[in-house]
Amino acid sequence: MKRYIVPFLGCILVSSLTGCSKDDMPSPRAGIVYKSAGIDDETHKDLSTSQQYDTQQINEKLKTMNNNDLFQFALNCGNEGKYTEALAAYSKIVEKDKNYPEVYYYQGLVYRDLGLIDEAICSFQTAVTQNPNFAEAHYNLGYAYRCKGLHGEAIPEYQKALELIPGSRTKQMAAIHYNLGFSLFSQGQIDNAINEFGKALTFKPGDKEIHQKLGIAYTAKGWLDKAKNEFSLGSENDKATNKIP
Repeated sequence: MKRYIVPFLGCILVSSLTGCSKDDMPSPRAGIVYKSAGIDDETHKDLSTSQQYDTQQINEKLKTMNNNDLFQFALNCGNEGKYTEALAAYSKIVEKDKNYPEVYYYQGLVYRDLGLIDEAICSFQTAVTQNPNFAEAHYNLGYAYRCKGLHGEAIPEYQKALELIPGSRTKQMAAIHYNLGFSLFSQGQIDNAINEFGKALTFKPGDKEIHQKLGIAYTAKGWLDKAKNEFSLGSENDKATNKIP
């Protein structure tokens, strides 16, 4: 198949840097990929409400397609919010041949947008098992782990993604460094988190979210002047800077 390349203290401080939020950076993507509502967006689609056809009609439609057509059909359905059809098409592909890491990757994105994080993790794990050099799958697996509070598992996935994604892809690099810093902070590795937030800013200077998280990390170290400066920079760039995609 052809690949288609998508200042607080104590408990308040910790809660500001744990879990998933719709204000956090979504996954970096490139090329053709369906539009995502975000991993913790309150508008997650319910699988039953996204149906446009019943199961029998969907399966009859898919029988006439080869794998490449099924793959493109699934991507289109994802873009249109027809998640049931997208998942049915991906399942039909792997019935014929299970060795398609791209299918498991995009299947994972659908599960993620439905809020089915365990299923998303399973799909992303299969994708990276079949293709260990699949950078986007490593990143999204790390992000899914984070949303389960599994920061220890997320960290090596982010690090692997950084090994594989070219530095020229600045938006993706910023997002990975940011989320790696997030998980490192959650594991108590404050110095390493500060280092990653700093790297994220080299790829996305002036980003509000990164400055705020760096300020929180500085606060955890007791470096209040540095923290105050980061919070100030985040406020100054609130209107001028777009959020990292």
